[in-house]
Amino acid sequence: MLMARDTARDEAQKLHRKWLKHQAFMAELARNKEWLAKIEQEGQELIQEKPELRSVVQQKLVEIRECWSDLESTTKAKARQLFENNKPEPAVKSFSDLDNQLSHLEQQPPPAGAGSPSAHLQ
Repeated sequence: MLMARDTARDEAQKLHRKWLKHQAFMAELARNKEWLAKIEQEGQELIQEKPELRSVVQQKLVEIRECWSDLESTTKAKARQLFENNKPEPAVKSFSDLDNQLSHLEQQPPPAGAGSPSAHLQ
């Protein structure tokens, strides 16, 4: 029983560490979004200075935007997944589950030395 609790606690701590690490990554991603704006601006300036490079620069800017968009969507999906995995499981999922658990408990013999169920009431 103790081993099961230790394993469950270790798993919970492991998930929590992953969640914290992912939050730190998301914060770093938000800080780096400023670089994306700077790259966009410099790309537009380069197009103004050298119009002959317009198609190449625009293509690279499109690629950068697509990569950034993929990174953001993947990061958000991972955050949702970690959040869902970090939620505790409900002890009872439905009334039928509770009924099944109670039926199972009623079929088990009473603990040794307990006497009759109403012995403690006398």
